[in-house]
Amino acid sequence: MPPENPPEATERRALRLILPLRHRLTASIVVVVLAMGGVSILVGTRLFVDGLLAQVQQSVEQDLNTAQLVYEGRLGEIRAALELVAEEDTIGRDLAEGRAASLAERITERMERIGLDALTVTDARGSVIARGNRPVEPPHATRDEIVERVIAERRSVAGTVIEPAAELARESPELAARARIELVETPRARPTGKTVLEDGLMLKAGVPIEIDGRIVGTLSGGLLLSRDERIVDRVKATAYRGETWKGSPIGTATIFQDDVRIATNVLGPDGKRAIGTRVSEEVYRQVVEAGKPWIARAFVVDDWYITAYRPLLDPGGEVVGILYVGVLAEPFDAARRRVVLTFAVVIVAGMVLAFVIASLLSGGIVKPLRHLADAAREIASGRFGTRVDVDPLAAGGELRELGDAFNFMAKSIEERDSQLQENARKMTESKKLATLGRLAAGIAHEINNPLGGIVMYSHMLREDLKRPENRENVEKIGHEADRCKRIVKGLLDFARQTKPERTESNINHVLNEVIALLEHQAIFHNIDIVKNHSPGVPLVDVDVAQMQEVFMNIILNAAQAMEGKGTLSTMTRLADDKRTIEIEIRDTGPGIPPESLDKVFEPFFTTKEVGRGTGLGLSIAYGIVERHHGTIRVESEVGKGTSFVIGIPVAEPPPEM
Repeated sequence: MPPENPPEATERRALRLILPLRHRLTASIVVVVLAMGGVSILVGTRLFVDGLLAQVQQSVEQDLNTAQLVYEGRLGEIRAALELVAEEDTIGRDLAEGRAASLAERITERMERIGLDALTVTDARGSVIARGNRPVEPPHATRDEIVERVIAERRSVAGTVIEPAAELARESPELAARARIELVETPRARPTGKTVLEDGLMLKAGVPIEIDGRIVGTLSGGLLLSRDERIVDRVKATAYRGETWKGSPIGTATIFQDDVRIATNVLGPDGKRAIGTRVSEEVYRQVVEAGKPWIARAFVVDDWYITAYRPLLDPGGEVVGILYVGVLAEPFDAARRRVVLTFAVVIVAGMVLAFVIASLLSGGIVKPLRHLADAAREIASGRFGTRVDVDPLAAGGELRELGDAFNFMAKSIEERDSQLQENARKMTESKKLATLGRLAAGIAHEINNPLGGIVMYSHMLREDLKRPENRENVEKIGHEADRCKRIVKGLLDFARQTKPERTESNINHVLNEVIALLEHQAIFHNIDIVKNHSPGVPLVDVDVAQMQEVFMNIILNAAQAMEGKGTLSTMTRLADDKRTIEIEIRDTGPGIPPESLDKVFEPFFTTKEVGRGTGLGLSIAYGIVERHHGTIRVESEVGKGTSFVIGIPVAEPPPEM
């Protein structure tokens, strides 16, 4: 028969009986605290690092949007400048009458004034008649995609193009020399047999030259991006404001032609701009070959960055380059190391303190320790505000010390968690830099309409300065310029809550003035405007300029929603309470989805594509109406249209009938 009690079992039982409870408790608590500390370090640091990286990547993506706005804004400036030059009568007459020398002299002056690298006039067949860089040149045929599209589509065209080296040399030897960039061997770049880049990447626009509605030629011009640092430096200044890390710029921007840096503020090992260096192979495969954005860590010249890349497309949709922004990864890696070290120190300090206190415990502490373990699990689950209540008379003061130590540890973790959240909040504020680009686009959108009126009337004055209507035209120009000032003031009012400057006004007159200003714009040519304005509405006490801003924002949004085709209805009426004038503006557009109705008045909410709106228009309108003690509401049905109803208190209640 085997013995009843094997020697090993007897030894284990004896050890269990001999080992003091204090030591057993100490050992148990140490094991628990070690496990909790390890999990807290692993989970806490992991959550922080993942969250921080996600926020930084989102911020860099917003910076890339800012860079895109700057880039497209420069292209838009070129197009707008060429349209103004093409409208000059002297250009069209010189071209139509074959005065090539005079034409060359004029466009040379315009090219220098606008700040372009090239400016060319062709006839209606696309043959070059004059170049800004060559005062005298015999007419000759050329193959230019922008010019061909202008002639075929009879409208202005703009985009990013690859200008062949031969065409650059024909335009100007200096341009050809600027475009010639020797490739620099770059770590992690894809293998290539090329050693030099001779073609140039150019922002280019073309516009038709018309006489009496007939196209007699084209005007095309562009800006060579090779070694042109203005766009990338403007992006850097806007997005990063000169921030540095250990003497190096924290943020950089680059324009690539294919995979070669042709304009950049990334510095090479020699401290100079890294012109001629190339993008890493993994980024090239995704951005250039696949045509998809890249938002992740990437190796840039000689260091790691958190980057955002976006392909640059020519008018035909082909990838011809890359737009890049990025921030050094080292500051965020350093922050991550500090957080990990801080977590480790706090947890280790807590574990050491728990071990010291546990060694002082005696019998009768098991139950309170259970409560302490429960509190520890609360801390581990993320509820850092958990604390334990300790009986000051228990266990000769040892339990009180343990409880106080635990509370100290929990408070330290809570404070550290609060500090991490504050750091995350500061990182979120960096997104506001991209908002500057959207605000700039929104301001340009709003000011464009009155400036159109200014340009139109100035042309009328220039045609005949002696006509009696000149005084009225000048007054209209002044009125439109003042309204530009008030539009910008309205944006400032959105932030500052400017008090309206009210006067008693007829709301029908205010609404009619806005419609009269807008209805001749191109977008309204195919829109039927139906006005049903009640003639007997009482006066209202409003700031006329601000109320015009409200109507203009809503009417322009309606026209854009209908894509320039449909019916716009405006109605005014006295509400049933006899104390409110209701103004209704209704369109036949596609309507607003139900999930978006609650957001239409939120700042920066917009369903338009990037660059076409800032999402401030309806927010500004809402703020203006609210400061007039009025109301504004929106009703919409998908597929049938949208209606905005504005309620404004009357200046004095009308007498009872």
